[in-house]
Amino acid sequence: MRLIRTRLHVAASLLTGSFCIGLAPWQAAAQTTPPEFPAQNPSTGQTREELERGREEPLDQTRGPRLTVEGEVERAPCPLADPQYGAVSVTLSEVAFDNLTGVPAERLRPAYAEFLGRPVPIATVCEIRDRAATILRRDGYLAAVQVPAQRIENGVVRFDVLMARLVGIQVRGDAGRSERTIAGYLEKIREQPVFNIRDAERYLLLARDLPGFDVRLVLRPAGGARGEVIGEVAVVRRPVEVDVNVQNFGSRDVGRFGANARVQFNGLTGLGDRTTIGYFATADFKEQHVLQAGHAFKLGREGLGISGDLTYAWTKPSIEGGIDLESKTLAASLAVSYPLIRSQSRNLFASGGLDYVDQDVTVVGLPLTEDHLRVAFARLDYEAIDDDSVTSGVGYNAVEPRWRVGVSAELRQGLDIFGASDPCGRNFANCTGAGNVPLSRIEGDPTAFVARLSGTAEYRPTPFWAFVLSPRAQYAPHALLSYEEFSAGNYTVGRGYDPGSLIGDSGVGVQAEVRLGSILPRERDGFAFQPYAFFDAAWVWNEDAAFDGIDPQKLYSVGGGVRAAWGDRARLDVNVAAPLKRVGLQEDRGDVRVLVSLTARLAPWR
Repeated sequence: MRLIRTRLHVAASLLTGSFCIGLAPWQAAAQTTPPEFPAQNPSTGQTREELERGREEPLDQTRGPRLTVEGEVERAPCPLADPQYGAVSVTLSEVAFDNLTGVPAERLRPAYAEFLGRPVPIATVCEIRDRAATILRRDGYLAAVQVPAQRIENGVVRFDVLMARLVGIQVRGDAGRSERTIAGYLEKIREQPVFNIRDAERYLLLARDLPGFDVRLVLRPAGGARGEVIGEVAVVRRPVEVDVNVQNFGSRDVGRFGANARVQFNGLTGLGDRTTIGYFATADFKEQHVLQAGHAFKLGREGLGISGDLTYAWTKPSIEGGIDLESKTLAASLAVSYPLIRSQSRNLFASGGLDYVDQDVTVVGLPLTEDHLRVAFARLDYEAIDDDSVTSGVGYNAVEPRWRVGVSAELRQGLDIFGASDPCGRNFANCTGAGNVPLSRIEGDPTAFVARLSGTAEYRPTPFWAFVLSPRAQYAPHALLSYEEFSAGNYTVGRGYDPGSLIGDSGVGVQAEVRLGSILPRERDGFAFQPYAFFDAAWVWNEDAAFDGIDPQKLYSVGGGVRAAWGDRARLDVNVAAPLKRVGLQEDRGDVRVLVSLTARLAPWR
């Protein structure tokens, strides 16, 4: 039997007191031992991770952040490199670069500094030219350096720099209503005095980030002045996306198997928007349902995003004794996000907003607990990827780089606004008095502060081996209500354990994996298989007085499996997970679980 929390003791006392008229058939049992609730604790509401179980990662996650920009400035041959000038030498005293725009001349000094003040072959002028062009290209410029006809006097040699300048944008393909939004991002590139891929990278990626779009930029000569180019933007659009997921991560009480269907409409309003509708249900149809809807759109030309999400869930678990227990949750979120840094190898996103959560639990139709949370949050998400892998180093790519690091930090503060629940107060008077409906935790604080940190670190010593570490942590100085708690189990950390097997105010968890091979098929309709082994661990701490001397509670699990991909159409994850430790007051460690998750894209099929 699992460890019963303070809040469950309160629930049991309420069941034998305030609700004794409606619960006569099992009143005697409630007076001695509280009923054994499911691992997810629906009697006290569910955590955020359990309610978001249907939000699977889209299949196009394997697409990566790679940009496609085609076009070069033509470079003329260098006559001075001809062998007939092999005996000619020159002493260089100064090097000048004409028509160098947006770049300080000192930036090109490494190209020639070692040749100044001493006799060198005349072919060295060609070497300086090539070195200078390489520096400009590495700095992101599309440029050519030429040696014009000249008389070298007093050791001064002059170079002519031809730098590309974008003078127009043409969008080709079906951009739908979002053509103006895409053109707005690319207009920022046109405003540059000279074209620089690093400066343009941000806006090209922002255009590519628009839901349902793939964007490629091709540069063509404009036919006007030297260096002027036209940007032809090829757009591929997916107006509607449909995917489904089936998995068996749930508990026996709420249903092992569940399925989620999601429809995403892209570009309905032309604001770079995404409208999503999702539905999750357990195989035992009466056990659990989750409805999700969301809309997100962009404002301006710098990637500012606004999103709103709504989740409504109702759960009616199977409980020993036939207790009629039901949990309902309404969760709404409004958020604003902004890309502080957006590039192929470094990204930093800032976001903030407000969560509105109502969780009500009833037994035989009578209120058992009510949690009303209003939480403001601020979040930073950072990711860094090996630069050489982004440019397709041998065997590596942007999806499976040599190394990758990601960190997310979030601060959350409960607010006493919009009808938020009041704390139980001194002597718990607000929760135990006549006519009062208690909180899910009698010591819980609806205005509590929470700090969360999560991350991922990947390292591939070779393209065929990967070591992945995914830590997560939460700190809360006061007792939390269910929605805000740190949860360990199949949906978070602790594969092989029922969701919510460990729940606490503060917690630390880590997932460690060793992966073999690549999950990226070599062909569009090809298959890929990636075996892996894992170890999961989690520790939780509670602020309830009842847990003094008991914390930290902990769990460990090990296992292995294989991930398979069929192009970008379907992905399968099958693993065997073995719990290594009893949780709470369980009599044994639990059975070895075979966990399966299948995600398939139904539209577009090709």
